[in-house]
Amino acid sequence: MADDGDTIICDFCKQGKVALKLEETTFRQWSDRGYLHCRVEILMGTCDACGCKSLGPGSEQIFDAAFQKEYDKLR
Repeated sequence: MADDGDTIICDFCKQGKVALKLEETTFRQWSDRGYLHCRVEILMGTCDACGCKSLGPGSEQIFDAAFQKEYDKLR
């Protein structure tokens, strides 16, 4: 996503504007103890032209923290 002032233009279609909002999402990830099911709330961008979704900044750390929290519950 390229930031031009306050407007973010879609990297995929290069035409639409990307609106950022917090969205809840779930994922599962394999560990040495089997699959762990996690739920997170992350900043998600959605293009108003093509509907393409993209993760906001810092999402990787949020996913890692959610996985670690679920993994620690198994101890």
